[in-house]
Amino acid sequence: MVPKKVVVGIDIGAESTKVVLGSNYGCEIVRNEVGGHSTSSAISFSGKVRQIGQTANVKSKNSVAQVNRLLPGEMEDGDKFQEFYQFEVEGGSVKNLAYDGSTRSFEPPALLAMLLGKIQSDVKATMKRILSEELDSSDFEYAISVGPEMQAEAKADLLDAAFAAGMEKVRLVESILSYAYCYQRKFPDHLAAGSENNILIIDMGKTQTSVAVVGAPPAENGHEEDGKEEKEPQSSLPIPIVRSSHRHKSMGAGLVDIRFWEHFQSTFPALSSVQKSSRAGQRLLEGSKKLKHLLSQLPEGEVTVENVGENDTDLKLKGSRQTLAEICKSDTSALTDLIQKVLQEAEVGKLFAVEVIGGGCRIPLIKDAILAAVAGGTEVTTLSHSLDDTSAALGAALIGEEQNPPEPLVGNEERRNQFREAEKVMAALDEDMQIRADTMNRIEAHVLEMRSAKHGKHGSLLPSTMDSYLDDVENWMFAEETDLATKDDVIAKLEATIKETREMAKDFFDALKKEKDDAEREMEAEAKKAQEERAGEPDGEEDDHDNRRLPKKRRMEIVMKNKAEANELFSDGNFKFAAARYTKALSHCAKFVDLSPDDVAEVDGVKLSLNMNLALAYLKLQKPDQALRVCNDALIIDENNVKALYRRASVYYELKNWDSASKDVKKAVSGAPDDKAIKKLQDRIDAQIKRQKMKEKKMAQKMFG
Repeated sequence: MVPKKVVVGIDIGAESTKVVLGSNYGCEIVRNEVGGHSTSSAISFSGKVRQIGQTANVKSKNSVAQVNRLLPGEMEDGDKFQEFYQFEVEGGSVKNLAYDGSTRSFEPPALLAMLLGKIQSDVKATMKRILSEELDSSDFEYAISVGPEMQAEAKADLLDAAFAAGMEKVRLVESILSYAYCYQRKFPDHLAAGSENNILIIDMGKTQTSVAVVGAPPAENGHEEDGKEEKEPQSSLPIPIVRSSHRHKSMGAGLVDIRFWEHFQSTFPALSSVQKSSRAGQRLLEGSKKLKHLLSQLPEGEVTVENVGENDTDLKLKGSRQTLAEICKSDTSALTDLIQKVLQEAEVGKLFAVEVIGGGCRIPLIKDAILAAVAGGTEVTTLSHSLDDTSAALGAALIGEEQNPPEPLVGNEERRNQFREAEKVMAALDEDMQIRADTMNRIEAHVLEMRSAKHGKHGSLLPSTMDSYLDDVENWMFAEETDLATKDDVIAKLEATIKETREMAKDFFDALKKEKDDAEREMEAEAKKAQEERAGEPDGEEDDHDNRRLPKKRRMEIVMKNKAEANELFSDGNFKFAAARYTKALSHCAKFVDLSPDDVAEVDGVKLSLNMNLALAYLKLQKPDQALRVCNDALIIDENNVKALYRRASVYYELKNWDSASKDVKKAVSGAPDDKAIKKLQDRIDAQIKRQKMKEKKMAQKMFG
């Protein structure tokens, strides 16, 4: 049973989605799979794989970004942002997406269901970490923040998407209310019940701007109307009153980038033919964005954009705050009109504060426009930045905690169920493809393990035909036809590879088993001896084994036992637990005492091997920074170790540090010129360096297609 109500606040933005747990669980931010505080609001498709959130390749034409804006009514007529989309929107759906062997179209609820399904997975993982148990979908309540003036059809589609993602209890909370509640929780005196204070809230995100005036809730009169009962429990703080709110759905920080883009296209003849959705157009937009950020710090700036001019030449873009103010004059006027409209409707005499949220409100010309708009009849001369970009999600969660569970969804049940069934099918395919990828990793790990074995204690027992067989397995892994292999095909290949290597190297594996059995018998005997010794000691707490001055032999047994367990976990694909075991083994390596020079050399050899294995485990966990650290530790022990150089070169390859990777792999080749695995890595690194040089020669378009 869940000890406390689990309410999850979600704020789906154009660029990223923020997710926060309610106060029952410390208002913790739900991190994505790589530890980030937000999840990209984008989806891309590659073959049979959906890449959702952080893994999405937003530069691909087979991707969808800003999925929240696809809802009905979320893009106004003449929307500038849509002109830069690399995907095709027609009739409310995204068309011509290649997925699972066919060209597909997806409606907004289907796409949002993909994103929300990913969010739900991250939420469940977070709660499992907090509670040490897995919760059922029915244990969660979700509060999704939405902008003011969202159409009823858009709200229905968003709820359908949540249902399709498997979210059973969902409510929608207006973002302004979420911000106001967060502000009130942070400064309860500012919006104390019965006070006359009013706060102007302005939220300018990537593509839209919301403006509202919120006031303090009325003072409680101490009694209720006769015959009426409260339907919901009273919140710890009364929710503030929204006096007026409006939203401009096509005005945000990204519009400044677009104004710069249009300015430069009209200024440079070489850019006259550049299409907004082309790669050159996207590079120009990114350069405009960089210049905008630069001008937030300096009055003038300059950036270089590669491969956008005639014959793919580079262009230097220069700008100033004065130029930016001129080209954005219509937008700042629209912002002023929006603010004044809200102030007039709210009919407030003066403002207590102006609270601004979002990246757009950090742009100097936007700050100036806001202050100018509120200058008449108000004493506010500065802007408050008390709320951060998670406040909409947090406020929604806090409000959800104070209310009864949301009512069951109503509407077109048949349509909603169709979305859910379609999402289940795609999620099942995702799972199959993940199993396939994990199995391919296990095949690769097995090949690497067998190649490394020839340098080990029993390497002489391996047959001479082993290298040739492993070459065949690697060739299969990278063959084009393998791309068509199913999950079952890959699992069968793993089983066949393990079976074949065990039959080919029977003497080798028999020797490993004997060594392991002998070590376990010795450890059991030592443990029995230690137990007998402790039986004669006075009563009291046993020593902490980790801190005892154990003899070298007994400490080494502990190290090797942890290493053997880690190797088994690694072979089974349990990379996370394998890494933990390797780390534990290394911690014991630091606890040897009174070692002779020969003993030190032996321990260093074990530490070297453990660091190499740990580095590979980190690579499998997609943690190259940690892998680099342990590779460096290994090379401190032996700076010329071929395996350590090879492993660090592999890490540098993952980090796209081609120069460092090339330096290490060349040194490894000089130490083992006949090692095919090292030569293959060198070929891959050389290919990347060649591509880099091609880019420098203005041939980037051939690289990116």
